[in-house]
Amino acid sequence: MPVGEFRTADGRSAKPFRLDPADVAAVIARSMTLASNGELLIDFDHRSMAPQAIADTRAAGWIKDLKLEGERVMASVVWTPDGRSALEGRSYRFISPVFDNLKSDGRVVRIQGAGLVNDPALPQLRQLASKETSMDPIEQIAGLLGLPADKPEDIVARVTALATAETQLASITKAAGVDGDDAVTQVCARLAATTPDPGAFVPMATFQDVQTQLASLQKGIREDKAEAALERAREAGKLTPAMEEWATQLASKDLSSFESWAASAPVMVELGGGKLAGKLPPVANPDKLDDVERQMASALGVSEEDFLATRNAEQKGA
Repeated sequence: MPVGEFRTADGRSAKPFRLDPADVAAVIARSMTLASNGELLIDFDHRSMAPQAIADTRAAGWIKDLKLEGERVMASVVWTPDGRSALEGRSYRFISPVFDNLKSDGRVVRIQGAGLVNDPALPQLRQLASKETSMDPIEQIAGLLGLPADKPEDIVARVTALATAETQLASITKAAGVDGDDAVTQVCARLAATTPDPGAFVPMATFQDVQTQLASLQKGIREDKAEAALERAREAGKLTPAMEEWATQLASKDLSSFESWAASAPVMVELGGGKLAGKLPPVANPDKLDDVERQMASALGVSEEDFLATRNAEQKGA
């Protein structure tokens, strides 16, 4: 069944029918879900749809699956003996899908099945007879590829892609040292049976354990570096007991910011005596933080206003 807009040869509808590409998956799912026993009927000349008195419900085949190939919806069919005989004997040569559509815009919403016919309503559908010899070779190729024959550029692109894939497959099978019609199966079997090199891989549990140990080691190194920086600041007389808590937080969170502060901070404690060295030196601007103080506030996660208020309060109390 073609995807896109199409018309029937009998002109049964003034508007074209339409199977939108975006709707194909939903239409296929709906069609197979509503199918009797999961299969769609292919009959002869749509006779199963005739009045009960003359209905012929014999099946020519059963559609087991529908899928999109190129610009057409293709059916996987299991033919009955009568259906196969009719095709091989050329009693029937075409297929005509049965579908439901919306009257408002002709949009196809469900595929009900199909019928073998000799006067198809959709002339663009390729002939089914397996021994057909009068069909144009381009039409035959297009039909096998599931593409319209009037778009040679699409046919060339698809054939080129298939040729490239065939070349790549030949290289793979040659490298694997396999041949024959089941070369792909042989390659897949070898890949499935391949045992990983224990020298190239480690168990996931071991890998995760190493990650945990590494994270713990890195944390310990950071803590050691922070403590060493704090100790240097203490030995330099730049930390008072009241400053220990925030200094420890800053050094643990952002060591470089703490070291920048320690490099420019004044001496607060007399070395050896443990006493305050005197009043804190006045700040350059009591209403504004300097660059180091802004960096410290950001590292501690406090606003500049709160940091400024705390600093000025400590300055007054010192």
